[in-house]
Amino acid sequence: MEISDGKIVLQGKVSKIERSKIPKVFIITIDCGDVKANIDLVKDLMIFKEGETVELTLSREKPQYQEGKDLVIWGYVMSKKKQLLKEPQPKIIHKLLVSLWGFLLVIESENEDLCNAFSIMDKVYLKIRTLGS
Repeated sequence: MEISDGKIVLQGKVSKIERSKIPKVFIITIDCGDVKANIDLVKDLMIFKEGETVELTLSREKPQYQEGKDLVIWGYVMSKKKQLLKEPQPKIIHKLLVSLWGFLLVIESENEDLCNAFSIMDKVYLKIRTLGS
């Protein structure tokens, strides 16, 4: 995990792809160790399969990308939240919620720096690159 002011880079495994209640929309869970990302995506935009490793980049600047290979979407940081989990041991989970034109990206971590990298209403770019199995 790489976190700086205005940029987060995560690598993780697509651990679950499940149907949403919205037709043709799927909820993707990406496990990045101590960080978890959930994203809603239309089936036509999915460039990966369950079990594959992906790299997520969330940044204020438009990232370099390969046309036809990487998925790049932009949206706005809508909320930063804290959630107290009591089980199995007390801990605070920090959540960054990004609206990607109606789709939602939620990044969760115990690391508060994750939320501090952005401000509410920052325009951000999400790039997803498939790294393989």
